[in-house]
This record gives sequence, structure tokens and C-alpha cells, in this order.
Amino acid sequence: MKFTTPEFNKNGFNCPLCGTYAHMTWTNLVNQGYLTKYHESICSYCNEKSLWRVNGYSQSSSGQNVAEAILLFPDNGLAALPEDDMPSDVKADYIEAAKIFSKSPRGSAALLRLALQKLCKHLGENGKNINTDIRSLASKNILPPMVVKVADTVRITGNNAVHPGTMTDEDFDQVASKMFDLLNFIVKKGISEPKELEDLYQLTPEGPRKDAESKDAKFKANNS
Repeated sequence: MKFTTPEFNKNGFNCPLCGTYAHMTWTNLVNQGYLTKYHESICSYCNEKSLWRVNGYSQSSSGQNVAEAILLFPDNGLAALPEDDMPSDVKADYIEAAKIFSKSPRGSAALLRLALQKLCKHLGENGKNINTDIRSLASKNILPPMVVKVADTVRITGNNAVHPGTMTDEDFDQVASKMFDLLNFIVKKGISEPKELEDLYQLTPEGPRKDAESKDAKFKANNS
């Protein structure tokens, strides 16, 4: 499902608290009868409130407009929530990267590259070379081949994040923001979907299941 980044005064986006795409109701907070720079967005799905602060205004023919606003709470940045099946050590790097993304896309990219290395280890690779690991996972049909091209961008961005290269700050803003989606996608394909299939398989009757396992064993023996 496409992730819609939370944005100040926008009618709908993926809630930073529950992760669901939902309509948002906005309220300008008042202190002693005066409007403040603080605003709440209320998610129509979970009914929880996010806190925003306006940092700057601009003038136009229609009056004063908000030029800049930041999300104060929850303090998890503007990235999609990590997948439920994401390993805990990978999730820790993911969340830290999300928290610093708006302040340092370069640092966020480096953390996400580290998270990808750890994720490759969880999927059975050695975790030393992302380029090799991703291609190995694709060759084993654990991941779709197209992931190789996308992951190459993650690897390059991560390297440049640690050793400055030719990428501009705008490049980091655009590419690093997609790295969150890539990590979630790999978790979904490499961990969540196989687990769902295994659960479904275990629900089948024992007889047909053993028959299928016997046929699979014979096939592997004949092709070894």
C-alpha cells in the first residue's frame, strides 16, 4: 500500500501513530484566549492526536500562510511505521533513522544501510556485502529480481552517507526517503509472506501435507 507522508494541514495521510491512511481533523491550540503556533491533527481511524508546531509564515495576497511546520509528537519522523515482522535490531535502526531523517537525510541513509545489512543476515546471508547478499537472495527467489536494482541505490546512498561523494543534499532527500519503503518491502517478501504461507500450509490436512512433502523430497533427490 502506498505511504502518504504526514504533512501539515493536509486532509489525509498515513497516521504517524497507527500507520493507517485516514482523514485528519486539525485544531489550532489556544493559550489564555490566544492562538498559538501549536496545532493538533486528530486521526479519524485511531482518534489519537499528533502535535505540530509552526516555525514560519509567509505573506500573500490572501493573507498570512504557514511556510514551515514540524511534527513534534510522535517523535518517529515522517516515515512509514516499520513492518511488524521486522527483526528487533533492524527495527531499532529503522526507528532511529526515521527520527533523524528530517534533520539529517545523510545520517538517516547510513543507518538504513546498516539496517539492510542486518536484515540480510536475518535472511540467511553473511551481512558483509549488501551487493552480494541482495543478489543472492534474488537468485534464491526469496526476493524479486527488481529489488536488486532498487537496493543498489540504497547501497550507493549508504556509502556516500559515510564517505561523501557526488550526491547532493536533494539527492539524499529523495532517495533516502524511499529506503524506508524498501526495507519494509524486503521484510514483507522475505519474512512476512513466507510465514503466512507456512501458517496456511500447517492448516492443511496431515495426509495431503505428508504426500506433498514426499513428492518434494523425491523431486529434490532427482535433481541433486
